[in-house]
Amino acid sequence: KSTISGQILVLTGQVDERTVEKYKMMAKQQNRESWWIAYIMDTSEEERSKGKTVEVGRALFDTPAKRYTILDAPGHKNYVPAMIQGAAQADVGVLVISTRRGEFEAGFQRGGQTCEHAML
Repeated sequence: KSTISGQILVLTGQVDERTVEKYKMMAKQQNRESWWIAYIMDTSEEERSKGKTVEVGRALFDTPAKRYTILDAPGHKNYVPAMIQGAAQADVGVLVISTRRGEFEAGFQRGGQTCEHAML
């Protein structure tokens, strides 16, 4: 989710090249080179070290017709209250589901996060 949100911000020109290079360097130093786009939304050291969104990330971008706010809510079961807080602020929600073998199936099993998030 953080990577998708970060990519939207990059594609809409909200992140300058200097900042992109900074995040790429930070990710490389932490042996997480492919995570640099997530660093745009996951700003705390805890989120970057764990690779999990802990707090609701917020970012704005404008188009000629509208202004959008992206809310990047946590998906991990330990952070459901923060996810509810983020979802409660949104006019529209997008549920992002992992397609990794095992994660996808686990999300739909009894007590799975995908089912819980869809209901919330």
